[in-house]
Amino acid sequence: MVPKMNHLPRIIIVFLLPFSILFRLKKSFLKMVLLFIGAVLCHGGRTVCGCLRALGMQGEKAFANYHHLLSRSKISMLQGSKELIKMILPLTGVSVVFVIDEHLERRRGNKIKAKATYRDPVASSKSRIIRATGLKWMVLAILVSFSWSKRSFALPICCVLRKPENHPKNLKRKTRSGTDLICQMLIVIRRWFPHLKITLLGDGDFARAKLCSLCQKLSIGLVSRMRADARLHDFVLPGKRKGRTPKVGKRLKKAEKSVWEKLQVQWYKGEFKEVLATARSCLWLAGRESAVITLKAVWVQLRPEDEVILMTTDIEMDVATVISLYVKRWNIEVTFREGRDYLGIETQREWSDLAIERSTPLLFMLYTLIVLIGNELNKTKAIVAESTAWYNKKHLTFSDLLQAVKKEMGEVKAPILNSLLNTELGKIDPGEELPGKCPTAMGF
Repeated sequence: MVPKMNHLPRIIIVFLLPFSILFRLKKSFLKMVLLFIGAVLCHGGRTVCGCLRALGMQGEKAFANYHHLLSRSKISMLQGSKELIKMILPLTGVSVVFVIDEHLERRRGNKIKAKATYRDPVASSKSRIIRATGLKWMVLAILVSFSWSKRSFALPICCVLRKPENHPKNLKRKTRSGTDLICQMLIVIRRWFPHLKITLLGDGDFARAKLCSLCQKLSIGLVSRMRADARLHDFVLPGKRKGRTPKVGKRLKKAEKSVWEKLQVQWYKGEFKEVLATARSCLWLAGRESAVITLKAVWVQLRPEDEVILMTTDIEMDVATVISLYVKRWNIEVTFREGRDYLGIETQREWSDLAIERSTPLLFMLYTLIVLIGNELNKTKAIVAESTAWYNKKHLTFSDLLQAVKKEMGEVKAPILNSLLNTELGKIDPGEELPGKCPTAMGF
């Protein structure tokens, strides 16, 4: 027997209402709310049928309409990214730190056109390369620090599928690389928030000439890692000379660096570590066309004969800040792992191209909403970290927030869609102005 559905908790309504503008039809939005609740309460694979089963809707004969919500309905995913950013900005302030990384979603199926074979970053090592078949996503997240956690959370706000060369859409056009996709994301975000101070973090794959040039044009500080053999040069010395004026000065060698300095930088798990570092502004000859880019290079020595080169397009950024920001980049890898473990990413079964392009971004959006809802719940009802005899956990993690949100939604189960129409959520039209002054309804 399915229990009767009570009204949705007010905090859930507050966080879901801004997304009503993504849908043209009111019933489509209500169906998505049901799938959202089902995805939170679901165990195992996050399929549409699994979400309906978690809601007690095993007898729903019109179950195909929920599949059509992902494969046919008109949904503005770009507008959803903008609403997510508006939710997160009150927690970060004027200065926002973005993190970009690639995520490999392991998928099989002859009908999936966007799948290809890529290097598996999780299973591979320096001595052995493991390849896996699946989908590659470019995920952009925002770093947010909370008082109840000792590490920052990387909250995904935008997710774009990178199509391979043999994809039908790429047969008559140039294939868009990961750098092209992230450049398009940054241009759109800068258009939305022209006065926002943005810092972008990425690994060595994003130390590209095109991305660096765009970040300088958009006033975005890029922090990334460089190759050990990067062509770094000094500035051209002033003075008269014969012939053509060179673009760069003398190439920097390892022996010509400044004196090493001991710094206390913020490391993993909120700890501090002492490292040797030195930095200087220089010119970088990057790309096949040897584009000249002005940047600040930071040499970091973790231990003898273990040296890495970091870079930033923001010349005024402090050396310790560059190192600590690059260390925080690892939080997006934690997001990927928690998404697979707790939200069932890689367990979807869609074959439609449109459904594939929506299911994974919606699950990443679900991760962000659970963290935001859990943060609000912790303000009113203190969430207790689940501890064991072998793991004395004192700080909250994503699993604790997920359990708190599940408990808040424990009684929210519906056998039919009409039960939602009588709730406070169903009485509000998608085009109406959002009621009340809440963090998600306020413009930023």
